[in-house]
This record gives sequence, C-alpha cells and structure tokens, in this order.
Amino acid sequence: MTPDRARKLVLEKPTGQADGLSTGFSKGPVGAISAAVHFWEEYAFLDDRKARQQLEAIVSPDAGGYVDEQVSEVRTLRENAGLPPSGGTPAGITFSTTVNAVRATSLTGTEGKVVQVWINYDRYATQADGSPDDEPLKDETTDLLLKWQNGAWRITNEPEYLEKRSFPRAYFPDSNVSWADGWQQVRHAG
Repeated sequence: MTPDRARKLVLEKPTGQADGLSTGFSKGPVGAISAAVHFWEEYAFLDDRKARQQLEAIVSPDAGGYVDEQVSEVRTLRENAGLPPSGGTPAGITFSTTVNAVRATSLTGTEGKVVQVWINYDRYATQADGSPDDEPLKDETTDLLLKWQNGAWRITNEPEYLEKRSFPRAYFPDSNVSWADGWQQVRHAG
C-alpha cells in the first residue's frame, strides 16, 4: 500500500473563523490533524502582524516564547526576501499553501491529548498579473505539536513534549515505506 493508493484522510470542516484562522475542530485525532492543516494553509508566514494575531489565537499559554520566536522567523524571512522586517504581504502577490500529506502520532499514549503532526506541503505565489510562481516551494516538510486545551487544539513547544517528537521517513506518494511510516494524504471536506 502507498499513500497515493490508500483512502485519503478527510479533514473536518471548521465550524468558525476567528483571528484569521479556522476554528471548531473536534477533540479526536482527525480534529488535531484538521486544526494543524488549516492553520498551516492559512498561516500568514510573510506578514508579521497577522502572523502574531494568528499565533496568539492558537498557541497554548504554556508555550513560553513560541509566538515571539515564530514572529521573529517571519521577520527574518521578510528580510531575506528583501522586504522591510515588519509589514504585510507585498502588494499584488498572493500565496497559497497546499498540504499534501500528514503523519500524526500521539505524544501522550492512548489518551492523545498532545499530538505531533508532520505536514508535507507545497507553497505557491501568484503575481498581480496572474502569472504563476517560477520557483514554488514543493515537497516541504514541517511539524507542529498540538495540545487539547480549553476546548480547542493549541500549538505548544513544551520541553516534555518536544523531547518525545519522532522524525519520519521522507514522504513519497508512491512509496510503501512512507505508508508504513504513517503518512496519509489529506482531502478537505466538501
């Protein structure tokens, strides 16, 4: 079996929107995965103010320094792209992030209250004139740790969970090794 041949994991539809993010995912594993995928596809990775607003809405109060670290990364990315360190997305350019596959594991045994979600994604830019990105980011991978807290999935970086992280084998859609490692392709609910 391979991720490409297996049934896709259907993500939950969000029940609301707040602070630039989809909200209202269930407590179970599909809820955690859905929250992670929606966050990553909606994240304002090039707008430091909007990123801070989104992060403050979704990051656990127990994740000391995480919001500032991520905003600092946004500012560094902006500077590396030749933009001022603070500001919005450049006028006329839109970005879209598409999550291809996920690999989720519980970091708290069967209770599943903290879940690590590895995300394989592509990110594209579109110019103001509609022309496509010559160099999209393809086949990128990142992970998020989510903790069920106060009725929602929250991103955390608590050391006790960071030390339990696992690292996947590379994701390839047609690989039985990727499938055996737990990678699943995702599909948004219609």
